[in-house]
Amino acid sequence: MVKLSLDNAVGHFRQLSGCDADEVNANLGIIKNSVRNISVKLDDKKISERGVQSAEFAAAACAFYDYICAEHAKSRIFCTLTGSASQDTNYKSRIESAKCLRDSALEAIKPLTLGCDFVFSTMGG
Repeated sequence: MVKLSLDNAVGHFRQLSGCDADEVNANLGIIKNSVRNISVKLDDKKISERGVQSAEFAAAACAFYDYICAEHAKSRIFCTLTGSASQDTNYKSRIESAKCLRDSALEAIKPLTLGCDFVFSTMGG
């Protein structure tokens, strides 16, 4: 298993998400999971220092996608000045953008993997 830097992945995640330190800490489990999932898929024999950096970014992109999906799943109810409640459900473009970023980051590291395809590629989502 290739050792990826959690700190580097967290830094990339922070740039992608715009989260502050507290939000990053609240989502650390998502980031750790992504780093672990990418690490086990990498081939020790094919990886270089530049490849490790790409893999850390890919892990952050995966975590960002998971974060956006989790945010979308939360109840987003806001109260207006008139006292009525409104729910923000406009996450479709954010999810699509995060998915494209994740997919392109994973495609970039595909030559460095153990030859296993990522599950989402075969599932179409």
